[in-house]
Amino acid sequence: MANRVTVWWQGEEYDAVRQDGREVGTGSGSVWQLLHEGAPVTSFSAEPAESAGAVKGKILEWLEGNRSRPAMDVGRQ
Repeated sequence: MANRVTVWWQGEEYDAVRQDGREVGTGSGSVWQLLHEGAPVTSFSAEPAESAGAVKGKILEWLEGNRSRPAMDVGRQ
């Protein structure tokens, strides 16, 4: 089980950090908080035995799906 995962996408570095949902305001349970340059971008639920590869896949899928969103709007999910 990973607690931090780093992904490079289109020349930019993104970090995902496993956190308690109560700490980031998403409720109970663990979540992955996605950060870009230290700023929160989005979060998604974390599975108990999730591999780093599975997390990277979720991140890349989200980034691809939100490619057309303006940079200032990305964190408003």
